[in-house]
Amino acid sequence: MRDDARGFFAELWKSGDGDKKFGQIEQLNMSRSKKGVLRGMHLQHTEPMGKVMTVISGKAILAAVCCNPEDKRFREVIQMEADSNNPTMFYADAGWARGFLALEDNTCVVYACTGRYTGSGEIAINPFSVPGLQWPVMEFIVSEKDQIAPSFQEHWIKEWHKDTVDWKNVR
Repeated sequence: MRDDARGFFAELWKSGDGDKKFGQIEQLNMSRSKKGVLRGMHLQHTEPMGKVMTVISGKAILAAVCCNPEDKRFREVIQMEADSNNPTMFYADAGWARGFLALEDNTCVVYACTGRYTGSGEIAINPFSVPGLQWPVMEFIVSEKDQIAPSFQEHWIKEWHKDTVDWKNVR
């Protein structure tokens, strides 16, 4: 990152360097959220995708949990606080559910996805049910879909999707 009197410049992506880690970018999304908006946790079982997230304005907690029972990191949670003053790339591979909590109004998060979104293939996990995922105490704004989503335990410990996901081919 280069910082000067005008502001800063940050190189967020360069073809070749990250291709091995991130794969081919198939879709680029952006969301803007009010303070307290909690989006996620989501992943796809059809066209599984990795996702790179970065905060371009505001501040957020970015989070992911490994949902692939064939991965040694199964149930591992990663989360970090990110803001527009310190551009950070947060990557979670296919097989990880991702989400974020906006800590300020007008928080914009950009997502670069290694697959294409398919609504019928999306899995939503209640964001308050993931063991080890710590959200700060505050008023949350959560979509109805995420509020009524099954818990992590209902999805994975009971192997709810065992027969619907070919985990050996998730990359």
